Amino acid sequence: MELPNNEPADKQVPEKDISINELIEMGKKYLLIPMGLLFVEIIYTMLTSSQDTLAWIQEIVAKIWNFLNQKLYGVESSTLSEYSDSGYITKVELYNPNFPTIQNNNIDFYVSDECAGIHEMLFITTLIILTPYISKKIKAWSIPIILFLVFCLNLLRLVLIYPLAVSGCKKNPGEWGCDVRWEIFHDFVFEWGSLIILTIMWLIWYFIVNNLIINKSVNQTDE
Repeated sequence: MELPNNEPADKQVPEKDISINELIEMGKKYLLIPMGLLFVEIIYTMLTSSQDTLAWIQEIVAKIWNFLNQKLYGVESSTLSEYSDSGYITKVELYNPNFPTIQNNNIDFYVSDECAGIHEMLFITTLIILTPYISKKIKAWSIPIILFLVFCLNLLRLVLIYPLAVSGCKKNPGEWGCDVRWEIFHDFVFEWGSLIILTIMWLIWYFIVNNLIINKSVNQTDE
């Protein structure tokens, strides 16, 4: 339907509408994120192709895990030792009298680079660095805070393994496979859980930082 002559339109085309070229440039900036993640994934795979490449971090995580486990569940709940003949203290052995008898009531864990959460740290660091329209200064102070949170979440994941294993073996003490609950939890976190949590963390960070920038700009304009 055409408007009558001399009748003003209800809506006007915004003067500062985004042009096609600007939209393409924005797309290029956001496209850097998946490309950057793919590149970091390749580098990480190459770095960790041999065992214990990042052993010093693995040892730190193993020692903290063992310490927390003993504090929370008792001194006998876990022990720390050398893994195989590697020379590195990266083996955490969980003990409970209800654990499978065939395993001598023990569950052995090797704290690899994956268990240490290094992969997750690189993932979210790359996300933050490649996020467009955020200043380098904000990224610089954000990354250490986010990495500390990821480190703590990873330790929480490890500490939860013991009670999950114990809960299953209370009903069927000593039976093979009674500790399966920790495996289900571990597999879920490894395949999907960590990716979901990291993505949510990045989105929360992005919204918080964006709001801070917007509020700062508004306050400066009002002045």
